[in-house]
Amino acid sequence: MPREIITLQVGQCGNQIGCEFWKQLCAEHGINADGIVQPFATQGDDRKDVFFYQADDEHYVPRALLLDLEPRVINKIRSDGFRELYNTENIFYSKEGGGAGNNWASG
Repeated sequence: MPREIITLQVGQCGNQIGCEFWKQLCAEHGINADGIVQPFATQGDDRKDVFFYQADDEHYVPRALLLDLEPRVINKIRSDGFRELYNTENIFYSKEGGGAGNNWASG
C-alpha cells in the first residue's frame, strides 16, 4: 500500500533543518537541485513518491510546507542552489517580516 509523508517546516529552526533534510533526501534518491532524477537513479524500485510528488514536467517536488513569521530564512532557501526544488505554492511567510519577537500583545 503506498504511503506519502508530508513534512511541516515551521520557524527558523524547522526550515533550516528541513532544507538540509531535503538536500540529503535528494542525494539519497538521485534527484538533483532542480528536481530532475539523475540517470543512475532510474533503475530499481526506489520509492521516490513517498517524500516527493512528480509534477507534470517530470520534476520531483518535496511534499513539504514551509511556514515562518519572518521571511529571512525562507528567502535564503528561495535563493540557494535548491530553490527550484520547492513548489512556491507551499511556502507561507509573513510579508511584513515582524517575526514572533514581542508579538504577545498583538491579536
